[in-house]
Amino acid sequence: MSPVIRRPNPVRRARGAGIVTGAAGSGGGPVLPRPSRRAMGAVTARALVGAALAGCAPKGVSGAQAGGAPGCKADPALRGTSLTLTSPLTGVEAQRLEASLEAFTTCTGISVVHTGSDMLEEDLCAGRHGDLAIVPQASIVSELVSDGRLVALSNQVGANVERGWERTWGDAGTYNGTLYAAPLMAAVKSFIWYSPAAFFRAGYKVPTTWAELESLTKKMAAGPGATARATASASALPSGEAAAQASPSASPGASAEHPVPWCLPVADGPTSGWTVTDWLEDAILATQGPGAYDAWGAHRVPLNDSAVVRALDSVASLVLADGHVLGGRAGASAMTLEDAATALAEGRCYMVHASSSFETLLPDGGADLDAFLVPSASDDETPVLVGGDYLVSFSDGPGAQALAEYMTSAEWAQTRAALGGVATANQRVDASSISSRVGRRATEMLQSRYSLIRMDASDGMPPEVGVHALWRALASWAAGSLDSEAALAQAERAWPTR
Repeated sequence: MSPVIRRPNPVRRARGAGIVTGAAGSGGGPVLPRPSRRAMGAVTARALVGAALAGCAPKGVSGAQAGGAPGCKADPALRGTSLTLTSPLTGVEAQRLEASLEAFTTCTGISVVHTGSDMLEEDLCAGRHGDLAIVPQASIVSELVSDGRLVALSNQVGANVERGWERTWGDAGTYNGTLYAAPLMAAVKSFIWYSPAAFFRAGYKVPTTWAELESLTKKMAAGPGATARATASASALPSGEAAAQASPSASPGASAEHPVPWCLPVADGPTSGWTVTDWLEDAILATQGPGAYDAWGAHRVPLNDSAVVRALDSVASLVLADGHVLGGRAGASAMTLEDAATALAEGRCYMVHASSSFETLLPDGGADLDAFLVPSASDDETPVLVGGDYLVSFSDGPGAQALAEYMTSAEWAQTRAALGGVATANQRVDASSISSRVGRRATEMLQSRYSLIRMDASDGMPPEVGVHALWRALASWAAGSLDSEAALAQAERAWPTR
């Protein structure tokens, strides 16, 4: 039995969705992770929105070469004790996290009890947390620091971050000169997943500009039977509340012979709509440029600025036009990331916009699939949207300190990256050891000084906006209840005036 223990969180009924979710072993069956959301946030992302994160080329330092793991120097008196770790990770991602901690439990004798929570923000703010936590959103950390709940991370953790990460990443977890959050994992979010074999059979080429992406989408939609099938799929879906629970994977007429261009996963219970924020942010970067994105993320312009409305309109014409999306708008509103992974693997849609960690949902890890970057509308360098997870501590005990030091070490970073499903900007990780070609490419982008990187802007917004109002508004937009202007104006009205 693994010395790393997973404690399933209780089964929860997702608000407004009428479905039951929970961690593996919770009684509802294993729940697959939400890769894009999991890697969306980074601490104080507002400070990073306007800055390209200039990494350095990987130094090829493997775990064995990383000078050992500082956390393994824990006091021998701690053997037989246990620590608790809370995260938003479930399913495959939870299993890989736990596997990455086995060396720590072996060398220290300290057990780690991991709890995957599907309502992490509410849990942490209510005091339901372990000794440490992995957080995916800036607003969570800023609130916890303001409330005095977090303890400062040790000098050794600070040294690990300084050695492994470009300075801006470490600065993101620093408040008033004190390090409270350390970067752990990351993801490139600007990927469009596809099947090279399906493209080859149909004679399609990977687009290199936004105009080419639009042209390719129209060509796919005009393919034999595609429009008819998409229309039939949409009309066959139930309406109202039942549509939110229907499985798009069961849409009649869907087949590998006549795929539609896109799968658009919107559904995720009470957090439905968060995937659409990724689409919006990538569209702003690609069609309006980094300057417009920076101004929007920092709220120097309103959320419903005309440039942003145009960007969202461009997503609508690309993905939600008739015949472009599996199941139509109703199908998109009912589709989860898991559904999208299945539909893509089965060849019922050609493309899915998702992060590098989407591979954790794909059969065989997506071995037969690949991903290309969302192309820019201009000839300038293509900007890349990224997000990251951070480690925070609620305990200043020696055990918690030892685990934090281990999880920020080069050894842990190398081990976790090699297990797959994540990328990293840690410069001490040897990207060549990552078996997934998409994960390897994502890590190389994150480590490169030549990548034009932008953090996920919505994660740095006040929580009532970035993780509530914007999600709801974009879910309504995808369903057709609001147009682009109305959806963004609704989110803008939620911005606090204090």
